[in-house]
Amino acid sequence: MAIKISGTTVVGDSRSLENVSIGASTITTLTSGISTTSTAKTLVNREFCEVTDSGQTITLPASPTVGHEVNVAIGNFTDTVVGRNGSKIMSLAEDITLDVAYKNVRFVYVNATVGWRID
Repeated sequence: MAIKISGTTVVGDSRSLENVSIGASTITTLTSGISTTSTAKTLVNREFCEVTDSGQTITLPASPTVGHEVNVAIGNFTDTVVGRNGSKIMSLAEDITLDVAYKNVRFVYVNATVGWRID
């Protein structure tokens, strides 16, 4: 299987890959944002966020569409809240507290009924 990438842009900690071809499939643009925060923040689609301080609220993107995904990684603490921002998380209309230290959680938006699925 041949993999070809015609353009890669790196700005700070963000990477944008353009015209990625794997076999017969082509991805026109794949953008990945990487952030580190010690304060509350709202994520955007395809963002990876490392939380570096306890007691923070990380808010999921507003108005997600099917396939949107974000990752939240936490350090040595057990009190990071992930705010649902109006959408459900695992079919529940509740925020979630990440209560396991050194955990990376991926959220993928499924639909209005399920909301964000946890992987």
